[in-house]
Amino acid sequence: MTQLSKYNIAFKGLGQGKHEFEFQIGKRFFEYFDGGIAEDGNVDVKVTLEKQSSLMALWFQVKGTVGIQCDRCLDLFDQPIESENKIFIKYGEETFDEGDDVIWVSPTDHQVNVGKLIYDFIILSIPIQHVHPEKPNGKSNCNPEMLEKISGMSYLEKPTEETDSRWDELKKLLDNE
Repeated sequence: MTQLSKYNIAFKGLGQGKHEFEFQIGKRFFEYFDGGIAEDGNVDVKVTLEKQSSLMALWFQVKGTVGIQCDRCLDLFDQPIESENKIFIKYGEETFDEGDDVIWVSPTDHQVNVGKLIYDFIILSIPIQHVHPEKPNGKSNCNPEMLEKISGMSYLEKPTEETDSRWDELKKLLDNE
């Protein structure tokens, strides 16, 4: 967790009101979260913390690009991402299940680490379908060699259906009703 310590936000000494924090996310950040969708990236994250007497609100603004693998041709490409998310932090000795957007911290805690939250918001902002964006002329940016190999695959062709002539006669009866 020491690698993510630069994503700690110390809130104990902050006065009530809004406070802003900015983070630059690069390849080293994604290496900490091994096995994810994104392998690299250049993402700017702005975190606005609004401290109140009984809770805190964190607004995350995520904008940049992440390096992901294309589902169609398997080449890496930079996917633009952008999202805004909100998390509440409440103080308490016990934790309660109030949903995914509430984090409970002990009243004795003095900081919160937002590294995992930043990673989650980056990953959630990636579209479900990972394909190269099209060129301005409407053609695909995918690897042409791979697209040619895919188009030649036999499993993509529709199989011809062979029907049993006995069933054809029975189907005629159903059609007459």
